[in-house]
Amino acid sequence: MQHETVGLFAQPITKVNLNVTGIAEFFDNHVRGNSETKNKINIESISNSGLRHYHNDDNVFEVYPELKDLGDRILNAANFVYQEVLNHNTTLRITNAWFNECDIGSEQFTHNHCNCIISGTLYLRTDENTSINFKSPFTNTDFAPSLVDYPDVKKPNKYGYNYHFLHVTVSPSDGDCLFWGSHINHGYPLNKTPGRLSLSFNMVPTTFNCTYKV
Repeated sequence: MQHETVGLFAQPITKVNLNVTGIAEFFDNHVRGNSETKNKINIESISNSGLRHYHNDDNVFEVYPELKDLGDRILNAANFVYQEVLNHNTTLRITNAWFNECDIGSEQFTHNHCNCIISGTLYLRTDENTSINFKSPFTNTDFAPSLVDYPDVKKPNKYGYNYHFLHVTVSPSDGDCLFWGSHINHGYPLNKTPGRLSLSFNMVPTTFNCTYKV
């Protein structure tokens, strides 16, 4: 049947590749091994102690001057995404940024981020098993019952559309920096990458064109 379909209210996830030469080694030598960071490690949970967030409540680009250039390059890429992909006029600022280190067999539970607009992750140590899962915000919620007839995600769509996907898996490589709306749920199941390492961050606009100002 002849038809046209418009992808209304798309939820883009944008990838920009950055040079991360030496960053994983800097983490090994100056972040993980720094005695001053011991009080800055947030272990995900007792049952998931193999996932560690370093400086979870800080901004590592301010804590470590050696990382300022990396922070500037991430911010430059983020402003490209915010202005050229998402069509905003304002610029972004980083509110917090932290390292994530995950052992084999641990996982990152599905979650989203509050008090921010754009979130992202820069991948520093990956392999062919590294992935991150994103959940469609248009599925039913966990808090209220709803009547849902889920689409068949295993059946290929004859027109090549992917509107029926409830989850999307992205397989990043070293240097891939992903940007997405902070409200989108994301996480990954049991990790198979030895020493999986990434750097995550949250951002807000420098100005808001609505009632709320910062």
